[in-house]
Amino acid sequence: MSSFLRRIARLTLLLWALGTIAATVWTLSHHPLAQPFINRTDAQIRTALTRAMAREVTPEWLIPRLETAITADDPDRVEMLLDLSREHDAPLPEDLRARAEALLAAHDGWLATGRECGACMIDIAHCPRLSLIGACALPFELSPAGDVNELRRQGVTWWEGGDVDEVSTALASLGLAATVVAIPSMGASVPVKAGATALRLARRADALSPRLTADLARAARESGGATRVGEIAADATRIAVKAGPAQTLDILRHADDAQDLRRLARLSEAAGPETGRALEVLGKARSLRLLHRVSDLLALTIGLILSLCAQLGALAAAMLKLMLRRLAR
Repeated sequence: MSSFLRRIARLTLLLWALGTIAATVWTLSHHPLAQPFINRTDAQIRTALTRAMAREVTPEWLIPRLETAITADDPDRVEMLLDLSREHDAPLPEDLRARAEALLAAHDGWLATGRECGACMIDIAHCPRLSLIGACALPFELSPAGDVNELRRQGVTWWEGGDVDEVSTALASLGLAATVVAIPSMGASVPVKAGATALRLARRADALSPRLTADLARAARESGGATRVGEIAADATRIAVKAGPAQTLDILRHADDAQDLRRLARLSEAAGPETGRALEVLGKARSLRLLHRVSDLLALTIGLILSLCAQLGALAAAMLKLMLRRLAR
């Protein structure tokens, strides 16, 4: 009886090994490494971001960053960190919370807001709060007057023999052209106008990386470059629409080049207003990695290969044991 059971066991193990080999060959024949990662849906991205941020946001993470933001007199960052504390139940020392709320109160008065808004309208590079860009600088810059003013500024620079900023000139020209054709196109060019304005403001605020600036400059010089500049501007528009105008400049600072900008736009489409917080908590590289996941086929293939290696290892161990027994006899 025991001999019969051993035969059944051996046959079962043999069939299992053959099945594992066949399944491994089948999965490898479908080239799982050709597309090891697949795009997550918006809902999956939001879930992954929420889980990752919940693990990261702790009092130990929050307190030093809030101290730094208060010292730097950065109300936007202070407000964001307080929101993270509330959303993730990360308690803060009462004195630190009181100092943070006092800083926000100092920037919320009508006199302080009016003074800061005036600074934004004069020079966006000196705007003390990102949230004021949308309320103070953006309305004027989105109008044709904003593009005309930029072209005037570059024209004066050229007349005086200075270096014309070809990126700002191209973006202002694109924005003005989009405004002109807005009515004939029934508003189809408005998103391009919004993106071009966002990039132009980021350029003035020195918020564009050298590589992204180089991509825009190269596109502006090339034949038919307006189309390429428009594509880059469209990605900036996606960020502004989903994450909000106040966050756009801060998110644009993370874009190393045009391809990076497209990935950030995809992140903004999924995360929406939480985009800035995700980048603050997780960093750009980690946030963008959450846009993709390992494909099911690759995960299955890896599992089958590991199972096959384990079976081959067990077989080798059994054969070695048998050989040692015979030598011992």
